This record gives sequence, C-alpha cells and structure tokens, in this order.
Amino acid sequence: MKHSIPTLLAGLAMAAVMVTPVLAADVKVALLDVSSVMPTGMQGYGMMYPGMMGQGFNGQGMMGQGFNRQGMMGYGMMGRGMMGGMMSIRIDQTSIKTGPVKFEVTNWSRSVVHEMLIVSVDNPNTPLPYDYAQARVPEDQVKVLGEVPELQPSASKDLEVTLEPGAYLLICNVAGHYAAGMVTAITVTQ
Repeated sequence: MKHSIPTLLAGLAMAAVMVTPVLAADVKVALLDVSSVMPTGMQGYGMMYPGMMGQGFNGQGMMGQGFNRQGMMGYGMMGRGMMGGMMSIRIDQTSIKTGPVKFEVTNWSRSVVHEMLIVSVDNPNTPLPYDYAQARVPEDQVKVLGEVPELQPSASKDLEVTLEPGAYLLICNVAGHYAAGMVTAITVTQ
C-alpha cells in the first residue's frame, strides 16, 4: 500500500487538529494605569497638560469623558471601586462559553508592574476580602484558578485555564492595585 507524502502530511495535520483542544474563547486582557494613557512627549506639563480638565483625547479630559471612557470624576477616582479608575483591567469580552480559555494578558503600563489573578466568586458585585495592612486581597481567602505573576511594563503572557459556568473576577493583586480599580468581572456560560 503506497501513500504519497502530501497524503501522509495531510493525515498527520488532521491528527494534530483532532488531539489539540479547541479553546472556548481567547480573551484579550489589558492591564492599565495612568502611565498607559498619558501621551508621550508632554514634558514640562507634569500631571496637568492641555485637555486634562476639558476637551482631551477622544473626548473630554479627566473630569469627564477621556481616553475613550469616563474620566476621574465618573468611573475614576470619585466613582466605581474603593479608589476606582486610577488603574483598571479591560477585557474584550465579558461573557464566554465554558471550557478551555486562553487569556492573552498585556501590561500596557509604561512604568508599573502588574499581575492578573482569576478568582471564582458567587457574586461579582461583592467586594473580595481585603487586608488593609498589606493593601492586598488575601489569596488564601479566595479561590484563585490561575495567575499571570508580576508582568513587567509592556510585557505580555498567555494563561490557559478551563472554566466552568459561573462568575469570575480578574484582579491585579500587587499592593494597592485592586483598591485602585484593577478588577473586572467575566461570566462563563454553558
């Protein structure tokens, strides 16, 4: 029985596809802080550069719409979260199907190390336990399902986990970052 090399290669390729698990989703994760959204080349202005208090990049400045989302008086410092908005985790989808998931995590900061933990929760609106002395979520008091540890500025890393239906939080647990707004919810459905 003779087989041509292209036929054998095609058969091997199909076998590889059949044993490779199909991911339920690829989730892109952006770890952000103030340095992520500040324009470069603005020396001399410090924190106050043109547009921060009024019209700015893609909308209003820090006191209203800014950087394609609400500024410090909306979802930022005076809004959501304990301190809310100075730092954040953004994802490209908030609901995914059960099964294997690849989180493509990028630290968009220009100067700050971040990390990402996947925490299983009953209710994503309930705050996680918090150790104020250490400014962190005590990881032994929550159900951590996966982690991308300290990620240097501008670095990326993938994390693959299998998730069951339920609610999850993605958090940064570097001291002070969860309180500064680095938390976002994701739902896994059948």
